[in-house]
Amino acid sequence: METAEPRARRRDAAATREALLAAARTLLAEHGVEGTSTRDVAAAAGVNQALVYRYFGSKEKLFAEAAGRGLEAADSMTVETPLANLPRALLDRALDVGADHPSHLSGLVTAANDDMIRAVVRERIERAFDEQLAPRLTGADRELRAELLAAVITGIAVLRGKVGTRALTAADRDTIGEYVDRIAAVLLTGR
Repeated sequence: METAEPRARRRDAAATREALLAAARTLLAEHGVEGTSTRDVAAAAGVNQALVYRYFGSKEKLFAEAAGRGLEAADSMTVETPLANLPRALLDRALDVGADHPSHLSGLVTAANDDMIRAVVRERIERAFDEQLAPRLTGADRELRAELLAAVITGIAVLRGKVGTRALTAADRDTIGEYVDRIAAVLLTGR
């Protein structure tokens, strides 16, 4: 009686690709571009380094896609959320996800010591806040006010989650939210 030879386990390309992207986001947030190699990414994803090049073509393309992937939530929030609720929704997302999470804008901003990552983060901020939020505002300096809101929310997440400043870390979410609502009211209305 012949026995069948065991088959090689089949790779799930989509799962491998996602694992590489997740590992890249985490390592970028922790170590930046210069401190992260494709070998590090592959090891964190539990795959062979050659798969980085198979799925992405280069380290730069992997990192660009990883950085861009983390910002979709801001894109949809700035379009779909009523303006009155937007500051708190952005703040809640920032506090829920936190600056240490590589898929949050603040996590990527802290990794933006590289021109390529900076370009991706800048493009996504401009899309979500300049192109999607600013047209919803009235009055002068709409794009500036939209970017200032992004800066406020991102700054809070970085200072609270990554830097750990005393007052922001000790403050409860509602207290922070009340101040953000007041700041945002000026930015959203222009008054």
